[in-house]
Amino acid sequence: MKTIVKSEVPPCLRQAQGKGWNWDEFRTNAYDDYLSVRSQALVDQKDECAYTGLWLGMGTTHTLHIDHFHKKAIFPEETLSWENLFAAAKNRNDGADYKDRQIHGTKSDAEKQYRAFWSPLEANLSQAFWYRQDGVVEPNEKLSDEEKEMAQHTIDMYNLNSPDLRNRRLGIIRLLNTLQDLCDDDIRQCTKTAGFSFLVDFELSQLSNRK
Repeated sequence: MKTIVKSEVPPCLRQAQGKGWNWDEFRTNAYDDYLSVRSQALVDQKDECAYTGLWLGMGTTHTLHIDHFHKKAIFPEETLSWENLFAAAKNRNDGADYKDRQIHGTKSDAEKQYRAFWSPLEANLSQAFWYRQDGVVEPNEKLSDEEKEMAQHTIDMYNLNSPDLRNRRLGIIRLLNTLQDLCDDDIRQCTKTAGFSFLVDFELSQLSNRK
């Protein structure tokens, strides 16, 4: 998982807020603007799912949608908030769908649940996790005890060790082992459409440390 740096708020979101639209009204009345928002989210995320790292760019096999990190049914005031919108893979047993199934109860209950794990806007997420050679992600041992708990909750809330995500990461690790003779930039280019750029960066940093 990596930190997402959001670009400037798309003007169409402010316009929709000014009209008092909900999400369905925004998509129905200004579908081109919705597509623009989704496209900008993908640009910010380098064509990867904000939660899992799955490739969502050209040629993706995944269903793409805009996820509300804070569920709009519980936090309607954030429905059109740019900071609450992320491009994510849909119809899966991990990531956005899995996260939403864990959040329940009153708004007060939900607020407590959200405070227990990190959003993609959290700083330095790339330093919070350790990727084992079998594809499993764990909290980085260098974290404080409190940070380790947050990291583990984040892994659990997005189901980042689902069999599919684990196997995909394992495949990338094995691929990287065959590309070690290339320079880092060439390796990143070769693996770009595989997604999981944070894993590639992690593995390259580990390789560099071993040299």
